[in-house]
Amino acid sequence: MKRTERDFIALFNALWYRDFPLSANHKTMGGRAEWTTHIGICVRACADLLGYFTYFEQGLRTDAIIRNNKDEDIAHIEWEWKQPFNEKVNEIEKLHNERKGTIFSVFISYSKIANVEKNMNAIQKQWGQGAEALLVFLVTYSTSKRKRHFDKLNTYVCQRGKLKKLRSQPALPWKVQGSRWETEQNINCD
Repeated sequence: MKRTERDFIALFNALWYRDFPLSANHKTMGGRAEWTTHIGICVRACADLLGYFTYFEQGLRTDAIIRNNKDEDIAHIEWEWKQPFNEKVNEIEKLHNERKGTIFSVFISYSKIANVEKNMNAIQKQWGQGAEALLVFLVTYSTSKRKRHFDKLNTYVCQRGKLKKLRSQPALPWKVQGSRWETEQNINCD
């Protein structure tokens, strides 16, 4: 894995909590538009800290493209609210077709906890056997009354037909033990 890929992974996972659109004490549920905006903000912040530029809805309407100062593509990024195994999800195929000339591609999506394996198999199958890396950020959730309750932000790399889990962290900042966002209801007391 290249340094730029590792740096993007570390930054995205850290910046996920920055300017988070929800709060344990104020607003605990968000909608699709809020998450789309939040992901865009995270992607732009990652590119900025890496010293690159972010372009939204470029090329074949790719959600985001990160480029260097020579106008060379560093990464193509797509995100999707629907689960990856859904037939209507074509973002991975789009990334696969545009992967030449980039250092890496990124797919950000969501999965019911019970469907993680099904979604990961769909991602792996769609990405194929290529040597190029696909970084996958998958937010797991449970549902009640058609509302998503986020659980984990999992990070994977898909490459050469194999999928490897790199890290997992709470999807909600107030679930991070010891953090400034942690709420009293999450503190374990003896």
